[in-house]
Amino acid sequence: MTQRSLHSAWWLDVVALATVLTFAGPAWGEKAPSAGDQTSARSAAEETKGGPVVRAFGAQGGYRTEVTSETRGTLSQEDRRQAALLTAHLFQHVDEARRALEADDLKAAHAEVDKGRQAIKAVRALLPRTALHTKTTAPDGSVIYEDRREVQEDRVPLFEGMLSAKTLAPIVAAKRDAANENAQDAAEVKGVRLVASEAINTQVLADLKLVEAQLGRAAKALDGKKADEAAKALAVAQVRGVELRYDKEDTPLAEARDAMWLARRSLEENDPAQARANLGVARQSLRLYQKVAPQERRQDVDQMLKEADELDAKLRQETAQHPASQGERTRQGDAATRWWERINEWFRRR
Repeated sequence: MTQRSLHSAWWLDVVALATVLTFAGPAWGEKAPSAGDQTSARSAAEETKGGPVVRAFGAQGGYRTEVTSETRGTLSQEDRRQAALLTAHLFQHVDEARRALEADDLKAAHAEVDKGRQAIKAVRALLPRTALHTKTTAPDGSVIYEDRREVQEDRVPLFEGMLSAKTLAPIVAAKRDAANENAQDAAEVKGVRLVASEAINTQVLADLKLVEAQLGRAAKALDGKKADEAAKALAVAQVRGVELRYDKEDTPLAEARDAMWLARRSLEENDPAQARANLGVARQSLRLYQKVAPQERRQDVDQMLKEADELDAKLRQETAQHPASQGERTRQGDAATRWWERINEWFRRR
């Protein structure tokens, strides 16, 4: 295995996480009340139709709290990718601003801070907003508490394909610097590795609210020609604005996902030998996963293994004198990407 092999890497999860992951929070749907709650609420089927959702807590005739939520806007898969891409650019602007300050170029630093704030504004425009109305009534029907507010998800998971070493490396470096003063930070960064041109981590979440506040402080400091204060705010944005999660329970499914992505990159770089090596790890991990996968998913895993075996056979038949055509290589890369995306879906639904 070369340096790009899976044995030297953990890929970030989204997707999730969230990876890989789905966005969480009220803007993407609230958690249903437990069976123990005294609630009256619309059914799940009704909630998916849109419109206000009302949940009531408390026994009839006693103190009752009603929470009405209504989400405006939807978030498609492409919108999620846009948000992730823009957030990755945001942190590149933060890093460039810090570099400009190190070079005593306050004007360039301010320009990068402004671009970062524009990126946040664009992400905010994409993310749905949820209006919340909470009202508590006493047994006699009088209102003893009422609150109205609008909320929006602040934590954005960065998708695997969007986050390269160019984005993550400065963040990891900043966290390692901070780790000299904080043992918890040291433990957090320990599981993060950068392999070749790829960023490898289990899960990466950006805290928009924190970064937005720190960029505001940096801009104000730069307006006052206070470079030290601006640098401090940018450092906080970089160190505290991103959460790196390293989870050892990743299982063979995550290993298959990671290896498949690396196989895809090898194909993009026209390196069939490395692609076969990574594809071999993915196939082995998929076979292990197939043994523990839900019964209804095993057929899909079997189909992916058959297709991956066919690709491996084609790569094995290649020679230096008879390499694959550019069109064929593109089709191979597209297949690996499709498998990777499918594995991510399985990972999120574990």
